[in-house]
Amino acid sequence: MTRAARRLPDLRVPSGPRGIVGVYDVATDWTPVYDRTALDGFYVAIGTSGNQFKNAPVVGRLMAALVTAVDNGHDHDTDPVQVRGEHTGLTVDLGVFSRKRPANSDSSGTVLG
Repeated sequence: MTRAARRLPDLRVPSGPRGIVGVYDVATDWTPVYDRTALDGFYVAIGTSGNQFKNAPVVGRLMAALVTAVDNGHDHDTDPVQVRGEHTGLTVDLGVFSRKRPANSDSSGTVLG
């Protein structure tokens, strides 16, 4: 803020800290939720608190596969979508990131959703 105020004289530097900082958006078991919602056509990639930034390209591919499958009639809630890794060939079970998954009991012992 101080550097910006030096370049922009009309910008005032507050006399003290204020506002909200450090807000976390995480799931109870600290595993993000990449899933559809109960409202058809709406999907979420949430609960990362921003720490998944470098994973964005992979998450985009996972979400694209999820949206495509569900929009084409796949029931992701009873049969989670599986995505094959483009470079590794390994399978990612999107049920791990489901909003309805049982939370990791080692982390929280609660159930999401």
